[in-house]
Parts: sequence; C-alpha cells; structure tokens
Amino acid sequence: MTNEKIEGFLEKVNMNYLFCLLSKLEAHRINQFPSFVKNKFDKKITMLSMEHVADNEVPDYINELAEAEQAMAAERALFEDNEEGDDFGEETIDDSAKFAREIQAADPSEYDSFEVVKDPFAANEDDDEDIDAFDDDDDEDDDE
Repeated sequence: MTNEKIEGFLEKVNMNYLFCLLSKLEAHRINQFPSFVKNKFDKKITMLSMEHVADNEVPDYINELAEAEQAMAAERALFEDNEEGDDFGEETIDDSAKFAREIQAADPSEYDSFEVVKDPFAANEDDDEDIDAFDDDDDEDDDE
C-alpha cells in the first residue's frame, strides 16, 4: 500500500485487521450500486473503499448504527418514564403480631398424655445378622 492516507490511518489507529474488515464492508456497500454508477468510477472499487475508510476515521455505517441505537434508547426512555408513575411496587403490611404467639416454656407435666417413644434408630441386636445376607457377585452365576 503506497497511499499516504491509508498508511496514516494504519499508523494512527494501529489496527490492520480492523482496517481490512472495514475496507471489505465498504467494498460490499459500493458493490451494491447499480452497474452504470460503478462504471463511472475512475479507480477500482477496492481502492475506493480503502481510501474511504482511511478518510473517515469512523465509517458512515458505524455512525448510522450508533445513531439508530441512540434513537431506540430515546424511544425506550419515553416508555419507561410513562410506566414509572403507574407502578408503585408491592406493598407489604407487617401483620406478624396478629398471627404470631409468644413461645412460652412448657412443662411436660402440663400435657395430659406424655408417652415415651422407643427410639427407632437405637442399636438393635439383629443388625449383625443382616450384613452380607445376599451374594453381590452376579458374574459367576451368569457364566454357568
């Protein structure tokens, strides 16, 4: 590349890959023109696209995208401002005093029937007999 504009752009921005991508996008945009318009160009389309990218630090279509995003954000902001007055959020009422009772220390003798329940997890004498009550090795039975 011998063009001073292109070299200046590459030195200033130091993004060779970005320049190639932008040039390719610009060439694609120029190729969308009708053929009678493209025939009037005095340079090749690739050179035109590289010069256009070098002239414009930010190409036009990137500016258009940024403007479109700002317009969409402005429209969204209008709708968000209108909805703010309508939405008051959830209202909570503290009625815990109405439903909660104070926990008082209870004496077991106050209850009419106080049963002693046997602990189901207590050590049983039958536990030793349950170990290896069945054969875990199924492979030997299958071979026969």
